[in-house]
Amino acid sequence: MTIRIVIDRERCVGSGNCLYWAPGTFDLGDDGVSVVVDPEGDDEERIRVAAEGCPTRAITVENRTGPAEGPDEAENEG
Repeated sequence: MTIRIVIDRERCVGSGNCLYWAPGTFDLGDDGVSVVVDPEGDDEERIRVAAEGCPTRAITVENRTGPAEGPDEAENEG
């Protein structure tokens, strides 16, 4: 099973909680808002904990059972 990580960039306040829990997956962009740098940078459990720890609930982790759409599972919205 693969996952899809979606960040609502309008809700993100750049707290860095996601970086604490899953530093291989998330980073803060130049604008101080979270981005996915590697959707496979951490194990799924750590990514889900990072999403749950987001104070504004800006991160969504979705299960995928089919092939990935495009070269990257991650998506940054906003």
